[in-house]
Amino acid sequence: MAAQHSLVAALARDVPLGAAIFEDLEAHAPTADVLTPLAGGEDQCPWYALRVS
Repeated sequence: MAAQHSLVAALARDVPLGAAIFEDLEAHAPTADVLTPLAGGEDQCPWYALRVS
């Protein structure tokens, strides 16, 4: 999406982005290791451990 939309690309440069399965968020909460960083290179982590690449 960031490649197609310049505003999303600008946001992704400043805000760490992650993806999670909704059921994992429901079962474990966003403070558990359920988010996969979209910047890559890391294992799953909680929302507060996401980093901007």
